[in-house]
Amino acid sequence: MADEIEMQNNKKVVQISEAFADDKLNRKTVAENFKNILLNTDLNVFSVSAQWGGGKTYFIENLIKLMQEDSINILYNAWESDFYDKPIIPLLVELFAKLEEYDLKTQLEEEIQKSKEFAKKICEKTSLQIGVNFGVLNCSANFDPSKKMIDSEYNELKNEIRSFKSKLKSIQEKLGKKIIIFVDELDRCNPMYAIKTLEIVKHLFGIPNIIFVLSVDKKQLENSVKRIFGTNDGDVNGYLRKFIDVDFQLPDSSNEQLIRYHLHKVWDKIDKFVKSGRYYNYNLQRYIDSFGYPRDMEVNQEQNVLSHLISDITNILEFSARDIEKYFMRFNLFLDILSEKDVLLIEPSLLLNALAMTDVDEFDNYVNVKPLNKYLEINKFLPLWKGIFKDSYRTELNDYSGNTSQKKEFTLRLNNYLCNMISKNDIEQEKYLQNYPTKIKFINNFDYNE
Repeated sequence: MADEIEMQNNKKVVQISEAFADDKLNRKTVAENFKNILLNTDLNVFSVSAQWGGGKTYFIENLIKLMQEDSINILYNAWESDFYDKPIIPLLVELFAKLEEYDLKTQLEEEIQKSKEFAKKICEKTSLQIGVNFGVLNCSANFDPSKKMIDSEYNELKNEIRSFKSKLKSIQEKLGKKIIIFVDELDRCNPMYAIKTLEIVKHLFGIPNIIFVLSVDKKQLENSVKRIFGTNDGDVNGYLRKFIDVDFQLPDSSNEQLIRYHLHKVWDKIDKFVKSGRYYNYNLQRYIDSFGYPRDMEVNQEQNVLSHLISDITNILEFSARDIEKYFMRFNLFLDILSEKDVLLIEPSLLLNALAMTDVDEFDNYVNVKPLNKYLEINKFLPLWKGIFKDSYRTELNDYSGNTSQKKEFTLRLNNYLCNMISKNDIEQEKYLQNYPTKIKFINNFDYNE
């Protein structure tokens, strides 16, 4: 028995250490402070706000890992469920599924069953859209003059909600831990669904030690309210304050932090090419010489070099956090397009994906060695690569301002590499290089924005 407890304790330590193990956004300290608030608060509803692409989901998922031994945590992705007419259904399913994971051999099993029965009656009798869309309520069904008012459906519903709350409160007390329901991606839902979810939190819950944490881009949520009610900013803030006790704002992350975080997420796909010898980075040494890289064993040298390159490109193109998120979604799709026979030419891949996302005309200009109408500073990147797709890699790159020896070194190294990786036929190599941008431009046919 003692050994079992020791194993459980060891398991606890290992599990908690996994939280924020790849904390590229420096969120762990913030999460520990927020954890203390949640475990000691008497309030019911919090929001965690950050702009789209600001790492809210990462923060919530790792906060749950951090709190797994201290509270009963439920992660509900609202966006994955907004095809339901009534958000109460998936929300209740997530809640009861988590409760059923606990010991059901005591009175807890009976109380969970009772709560589910009350929940079923509530779902049948109301749309829980109070204040949003009265037209869906059947007035004749809710007001029956042939009944005594004490027996009206309205009073029955009030009693069932009261009983539902009482049962959930009893379950929470017997479990001896706070129940925390994390609602993620609410701001991405269609506006009506988002408002319905807020109304459910207000009308059906409000139970001591059962806490909601809404992960949102507050501006997007405000836009949802405006689209439904057509209200001004002051009215929107007043409306949201009815539901949210405290708005917790995540500190803004720098673009460099976001880039490292997203690059880390796609690294397995890049590393597949590195390990198979189908990866080419001509400027690696130049970037190391220019920027240096941390000697920390946990920081991958190549990741550091690439993060510098991406940071420089996205700074010139003035990418926001949301743009960086889209950029990596796009780059992730590009990596999926490449086959096992392809070579990952990492530098032009990163640059051309950014240009294609920003302005396809500028993308075409760069590939076809025409002057860029915009973003002239982008010419300072990869000068040896500029023009490589239109002309043969053997052709002198006259637009490059460097010396002849560098140009010859570049063409020789790339030629030798492609000979080994693609074919020994010069025509096939040239064709491969010329077709490379097609894979990148093709992604513009996809809607990768949301």
